[in-house]
Amino acid sequence: MKIYRLAPALGFAITLFLSACGGGDSGGSSNSSSNGNAASSVALSSGTITAFGSVFVNGREYSTAGARVIDDDTGAASTSTAGLEVGEVVEMKTTGGPAPRASELHVDPLARGYVDASDTTAGTLTVMGQTIQISSATAFSDHRACVTAATNPCTAITAQSGLTTTTGSGASAVPGSYVTVHGYLFAAGGSGTTTNIVATLVAVGDAPATAAAPAQFKVEGTVTAAAGASLTIGALSVDLSSAVCHVAGTTTACNGAFNVGQVVSAYAAAAPVLPANTFAATGARLRPTLLVSAPGVSVEIGGAVSAVTLSPASFVLRGINIDASNLPAGTSLPAVGDIVTVLGTVASNGASVSATAVTVLRAAQSATYAFEGDVDPASIVQGPTADTYVVTVLGQPITVTAATRLADRSTRTWASVNPTSNPLNITSFVSYLEASASQHLVIQTEADASGNLAAISLTIVPVSSVAGVAGVVDATPAPINSTVKGTPTSFGVHGLAVSADPDSVLQLRGLTPATVASGDEVLVLGTYTSSSTLMVTAPPSATNVVIDRGKPKRRDCDQFSPQM
Repeated sequence: MKIYRLAPALGFAITLFLSACGGGDSGGSSNSSSNGNAASSVALSSGTITAFGSVFVNGREYSTAGARVIDDDTGAASTSTAGLEVGEVVEMKTTGGPAPRASELHVDPLARGYVDASDTTAGTLTVMGQTIQISSATAFSDHRACVTAATNPCTAITAQSGLTTTTGSGASAVPGSYVTVHGYLFAAGGSGTTTNIVATLVAVGDAPATAAAPAQFKVEGTVTAAAGASLTIGALSVDLSSAVCHVAGTTTACNGAFNVGQVVSAYAAAAPVLPANTFAATGARLRPTLLVSAPGVSVEIGGAVSAVTLSPASFVLRGINIDASNLPAGTSLPAVGDIVTVLGTVASNGASVSATAVTVLRAAQSATYAFEGDVDPASIVQGPTADTYVVTVLGQPITVTAATRLADRSTRTWASVNPTSNPLNITSFVSYLEASASQHLVIQTEADASGNLAAISLTIVPVSSVAGVAGVVDATPAPINSTVKGTPTSFGVHGLAVSADPDSVLQLRGLTPATVASGDEVLVLGTYTSSSTLMVTAPPSATNVVIDRGKPKRRDCDQFSPQM
């Protein structure tokens, strides 16, 4: 039996391995479409940054002229958006009118610390005692100094598999990668899940050399146990005996300051003993449920649904209870794990929201695929509605919208570029690609019930001859497996034909020979030919291989990302 060891890739290649997880609802579908005029008058818009120039949140553009960018951990304020990134979750105080404007942007990462554990099969990380779900919608960025070093630069971490984990424990522990995790609070409970955070961005950085900043290590989440000056958040026991605590903007005694069910952030300049099971915080803060809490005020909130109640109709979004009883007749409730935006008004209690519209941006159970290849900007056509375009990669037409996360990672110096100086957004999309030195893309997509592909994210990566697809093998035409060198194994992934030398078709576990079956999750890297076929030759390599994972193992199983 042959066992292969694949050499590390020399280029970016494909950064994830997506799968179809059983014909569920499609992403981008609307349970109740939002009214554009109503949305433009909201006082609070909270969600993920998808593009810049000004700033796009929840797929909507807001001017940031004169806006204050506030770090909720430190209170530091700036009038520059240069430090913001695609994938960060922000809360914005906004003004209405035909050109919505943000007056304040609040940045509040949910975890900051070392990666203690990583499970690429389950798509989870453990940071500061929090279980963090990674998916195809999670962006990665690497801000380590070595990435842009003039000599001996390191390879940027672009996926979960590039992260290192803590080894050993206590005084002999070797810390894993230092990361800042942005995302959506995912209250414990829904469908028995233990997820605490659904990550939208994992930003990798250099480990802090000194205890210079008060929140270099941080956890934020729902309190599940509280006794005196001790809290439990996720799997982390937080000691507040030497902390300064804040409730409603007022300094208060930490003993008994917080209750079970409240959302609290705890932080310190010094790292906890690793792996992080206990944390001696120097500060803690009760997080407001809503940045704008006046009853009747219009708000728009994006996030991951963590619990659903049928009667009375409601669901939980980022720890906020959403009353769905006033949605239009016939509107179906979202499912646990769906990424949605909610348009509504603040309830009389100032802490929950009465929804008037719910839009599913990405369904938890759906068919997801990734494609890597070149695009001809001249071939991009206007989509069916305004601010949409259809791009063709590897023969696959894919719709890009204002809700698609757009990023340029084609150069080592991308992290130092002000995103507003040459913005990549839905308005500049075509002209930006035309001017780019690279038209090589990695696109994460979701297929609807008819097989139409919508882009979850689109990233420009360095020029490469590698082409790739990740997803589930088609049932028709049925896969044909070969054991004879020179006679290819053939199958399709979302209609894309694959022809592979049998020596290069490997199973994930042990990288031993595999048999491809319909419904299997596969990653294919090779060369896209003039006959519209993805060709994989022998011998296998990090940029020329078929990896078969077998049947999907979990409901939201769209994160399989060997670092290629």
